[in-house]
Amino acid sequence: MLDFSFTDEQGLLRKTLREFSLKELLPKYGYWDKREEYPYEPIKQILRIVNPYGSDWRQAANSTDLVIPGIIAEEIARGDFNCVLPSLSPFIMGRFLAEACDELKERWFPGLMTGDKVIGLCLTEPNAGSDLGALQTTASRDGDVYILNGEKNSVSFLNADVFYVFARTTPGSSGYRGISAFLMPRETEGLEFSPYHDLGCRAVPRGQLFMSDAKLSASCMVGCEGEAFRMIMKYFDINRAFIGLMCLGAATQTLDETIKYVKEKSAFGLSLSRFEGVAFPISEAATQLELGRLLCYKILWMKQNDMQCTLEAAMAKWWVPKTCVEVIHECLLLHGHYGYTNEFPIEQRLRDVIGWQIGDGTPQIQKLIISRILLGRDFAPMT
Repeated sequence: MLDFSFTDEQGLLRKTLREFSLKELLPKYGYWDKREEYPYEPIKQILRIVNPYGSDWRQAANSTDLVIPGIIAEEIARGDFNCVLPSLSPFIMGRFLAEACDELKERWFPGLMTGDKVIGLCLTEPNAGSDLGALQTTASRDGDVYILNGEKNSVSFLNADVFYVFARTTPGSSGYRGISAFLMPRETEGLEFSPYHDLGCRAVPRGQLFMSDAKLSASCMVGCEGEAFRMIMKYFDINRAFIGLMCLGAATQTLDETIKYVKEKSAFGLSLSRFEGVAFPISEAATQLELGRLLCYKILWMKQNDMQCTLEAAMAKWWVPKTCVEVIHECLLLHGHYGYTNEFPIEQRLRDVIGWQIGDGTPQIQKLIISRILLGRDFAPMT
């Protein structure tokens, strides 16, 4: 028998987080964006509410519940889209850094779980975005240290205290073989940073990381040498569901605000909601968002039950952010010229959500994954 209900605990969390998001986060959503400042304090506030483990990283590392972080992603995005990913740390770090040794977990997990520390993922390079197999950053071993050289771009959380860096450790290797991962502290010598000035998500610094003979202890390696690609691919499926849910939270809040607006606003002696040109797009948007929500929670349920969900995750990553952008854009138009101002948070949500059509895999890459699974590699489009 299918069961689409939340447990009492999950339902209470949704209610609590929605109230908190609308009361505490939403009024200052634009504040951090205008100043391009990272919202440290709001994130710590959120983690005090949602984190059941405190700084006990061993308990957190064994967490298997994926619906709870899904709820957090959706509800926090209603208030402040840019607070979402750090707020998931207590529930996802155990998967994100599953193969890190206890020494590394002891060093980094407690701070990440309370919001006192920030982590940045360093995968993308100038010639290795969608094609991670073209990665060129190198990590050469010299006794008990690795020496890293290369450039990472599109690094979100450029303000991070530690960077999860992927580099090629096997000389002469190509493709996805021979790539290893490291946790690199910010204070490592040989690092330089260059920030971007983005269209959206301005509260989360993004930019380039340059490594010039950056020395790292061999103990900073995550997992086995040469196995990093396999590790990160395990995480992509659930992360794509979280991305979908955060986009859905922002779009759903925008739709709720728009419904209120068109009922209160009048034209030609009637509430705007009485016109089909207003009511029908709202009906379509609500339907599309509900379909996306079901798909994202299905992915988390499948992963919890050790079911393969790469197909569904690629579908969600392609379709859900795209749909949410379209819904937010439609809501902006329904607000008329007010929607184009920063008097309402709609324009900021539109800018913020657009970025996640790119991050964690472009629409084209997701369609390639889908076609390979459905058709088989021999019949799918060539890369």
